[in-house]
Amino acid sequence: MKRLQGLIAATFITGLVAIGMVGIGVNATSNPSSVAVSNSPAQTTQVSAKAAADQTSAQIDQMQNLIKQYQSREQQYQTEIKSLSQKLSDANVTADQARQILQALQERGIIQITRDGQILLRGG
Repeated sequence: MKRLQGLIAATFITGLVAIGMVGIGVNATSNPSSVAVSNSPAQTTQVSAKAAADQTSAQIDQMQNLIKQYQSREQQYQTEIKSLSQKLSDANVTADQARQILQALQERGIIQITRDGQILLRGG
């Protein structure tokens, strides 16, 4: 009886190990990012150097794209600054014109501007 139990336990454990090995093998086979196995150290070095060069090239491309995005944003900001500066200039001109009109009306005695900024119409 002990012999049968030992045989069943050994078969069960062997089965579990076999299933684990098959799972690892299937995973390794189906992994798309794996590197081909090579027995030649020189070939491995070439593959590693090419992978590093590809990665560096990809990083350079990514950085160049990022620089282009920043330059585009900077140009948009410069355009917006020019637009806002022009609007501010126009608003200053309008404020100067309003100030001149108010001053002319005050000089002619049509209005009176108090110290607190109120505008009073004088009865004529």
